[in-house]
Amino acid sequence: MTGTGAHVPDPQACATTASSPPVRCCLPRSVRLTSRQYREVFDAGRSVAGRYMVIWSKPAEGTAHRVGVVTSKRSLHTAVERNRARRLMREAFRLNHHTLRDGVDLILIARSRIVDAGGRAVADDFLAICRRVGLCRKEPGPC
Repeated sequence: MTGTGAHVPDPQACATTASSPPVRCCLPRSVRLTSRQYREVFDAGRSVAGRYMVIWSKPAEGTAHRVGVVTSKRSLHTAVERNRARRLMREAFRLNHHTLRDGVDLILIARSRIVDAGGRAVADDFLAICRRVGLCRKEPGPC
């Protein structure tokens, strides 16, 4: 894991077995955006829409990339839908953060279509948007 500056659990670590203690698979505080950073990304960043989400991005200082997730009652009416959308978008970031260039702040905004989407489709949409914007590394890999 290069460039994150914080430990983000890998997908295999999140799969627990009966003999292993549960691993907390959430984004650490150092990877999350603060309120002030949200405003900076919205003011100076650019947005690109995909099928299931809109991504606002802005170059950041340092090598770490940070992420914020937004779901609204206007597009996702119930708390269950909003929570599921947040989980799907955080998981898409967690699975693919290693493919992003260093020093990027992202805000992921859920669209109403995400309600019917699966995890793989959301992750593929995340990668497609990142490719379109040029957020992926130039190294060979999934991007």
